[in-house]
Amino acid sequence: MSNKSVKSLLYRVVTIGFFVTLVVFVLLTLMHRTAPVKGYPVTIRWIVHPDSVLMQADSIVVPVVYQGNPDFSQVKGSERKQRFIHLMLPSILMAQEKMKQERSRLEQIFLKIEQGIGSREDSTELKLVLKCYKCRSMDQLLENIHPHPVSIVLAQAAIETGWGTSRFFREAKNVYGMWSYNSSEKRIKAFEGREGKSIYLRKYDNLHDSVYDYFYTVSRSHAYKDFRKARRETQDPFVLIKHLLNYSEIREEYVEILRKVIKQNELTKFDNYQLAKINEDDPIWKSL
Repeated sequence: MSNKSVKSLLYRVVTIGFFVTLVVFVLLTLMHRTAPVKGYPVTIRWIVHPDSVLMQADSIVVPVVYQGNPDFSQVKGSERKQRFIHLMLPSILMAQEKMKQERSRLEQIFLKIEQGIGSREDSTELKLVLKCYKCRSMDQLLENIHPHPVSIVLAQAAIETGWGTSRFFREAKNVYGMWSYNSSEKRIKAFEGREGKSIYLRKYDNLHDSVYDYFYTVSRSHAYKDFRKARRETQDPFVLIKHLLNYSEIREEYVEILRKVIKQNELTKFDNYQLAKINEDDPIWKSL
């Protein structure tokens, strides 16, 4: 074979290889564009120090479940606050997303029952949920299962834990001071009692469980009836906090502290933060 023939053959091979590569690249690109977006998996992140907290890059918050007992007293000033905020954000937004999904599912069940196509299991489940939330009607239930601004949830977390420095936060992941009245559940004893009786606080496996329990308590307790009604009419945190008098024994003073924490730390900017789309098939997400 002449040199000219060899060069011609090599040219053809290279040309064919180029076009094959180009076609494969185009096909892969189209497949990527048309493939359904499943979303992010939920990751578990162990932290023993606040430096391990994932600082969210922007207003789209990556879903993270934190484990561990970080001591925020090791971090001072504004850095402690920023670390604590970014620690809490994923759990708050994931708990809110769980509420939204539960609300949507209950609406579908109620619609099926109204249309006469609901099953006996549907009716039983709806009655059980109504009882759990202490509601007499579907309208009342939808009013109860309703999220409120992240700024309020962050401010209460900061106050109740001293920006992540309290013993109950470190040892029990109890963010919102939830008491325990059931000796069979996980709990931790307070150093001081009240009127000669011991006080216990709930102990949680992770921050998400603590935040979700907070939302559940606010959504069903009679003490927050006015707050629930107000949050269906507005999402203005400075209006809503006026209805949280019953959250603390110091009442009006507590509301004023909430106002200052929200304002001084510019927490309202986090009301616009959103949770990144989560893969609905993710096993960790399903287990929460």
